[in-house]
Amino acid sequence: MLKFAFLGAWHSHAAMHVREAATRPGEVELVGMYDADPAVIQQNLERWAEYGLDIPVFDSVEDVLNSQAEAVVVEGHVYQNLDYAEQALAAGKHVLLEKPAGVDLAQLERLHKLAEDARLMLQMAYMWRYNPAIAEMLRLVRSGSLGQVFMYRGHIPKPIGWHKQLYGEFTAYHGGVYFEMAGHLVDLMVAMMGEPLAVHGVLGKHYGERAEVDNAVVVHECRDGIGIVDTTAMQIGMDRRIEVHGTQGTLLHEPLGSNKLRVFLAQETEGYQAGEWQDVELDPGPAPPSLLQELAACILGEKTPDFALAHDRAVQRTLFKGCGITGGHALRT
Repeated sequence: MLKFAFLGAWHSHAAMHVREAATRPGEVELVGMYDADPAVIQQNLERWAEYGLDIPVFDSVEDVLNSQAEAVVVEGHVYQNLDYAEQALAAGKHVLLEKPAGVDLAQLERLHKLAEDARLMLQMAYMWRYNPAIAEMLRLVRSGSLGQVFMYRGHIPKPIGWHKQLYGEFTAYHGGVYFEMAGHLVDLMVAMMGEPLAVHGVLGKHYGERAEVDNAVVVHECRDGIGIVDTTAMQIGMDRRIEVHGTQGTLLHEPLGSNKLRVFLAQETEGYQAGEWQDVELDPGPAPPSLLQELAACILGEKTPDFALAHDRAVQRTLFKGCGITGGHALRT
């Protein structure tokens, strides 16, 4: 049984962990939450009432760190999260850290060393790592079934209706919406193609007050190909997707987060026919893998992390370059 608490509870992704605690009571237990903003706490208690859990509220960070939680899930604002994670690691807690990995590269590197020295898990909450279609894409790439991966394209917009609500969050960071959203797809691109050799961004300000990036395309020159990631804060009709093109095959995943995958392989392999498009819907099974399951298994020593700390650093460096950040600090001052 993995007992966890929220240290920072602002991010909307926190709900997935509450849902898992409700649906897998024999595997994970939510022992409470802390956030510095009382409005966030009240909002969460109202939104999460549907899960039927009694969720204690901690009065301070220290109360979380002194609790029975073995791990903390850090879900505050991005500019808060590395400080929360550092306090948790210093207290001997394992950490699941919301994306992107904070606003300071040097602090992230320090936390990685702290986690390694203390033999604690520090994992990223890039939730689509354990989507069955994404997992199959990664498997096919890593097995060599696609040959040389020469092109990766990812599109991850936000709807225009959210623009006004999220604008204040965008303005806190260099790169605006690209900084906040693109890490999901950069994470997968680096896993498939490695850390880019060069990064070229076009960061547009095209809607509303036009004071912050809300429309961006970034091109990554990798060793064997090109990776393209784009996002916008003003999409009409959501169409998040990933394309992976190799010399021996092509993979198309749309909508992002579904179980759907289109596959074309030049050679028959691992249950796929050769020379024709195949539409596949992956079965997640009765107990699909999750971020909390991965964390629990690694804590118990049942496996090594699927994504190493070195990978997470490469992702964050790549994201910073795409945002045009050269000094190692994403937060505006």
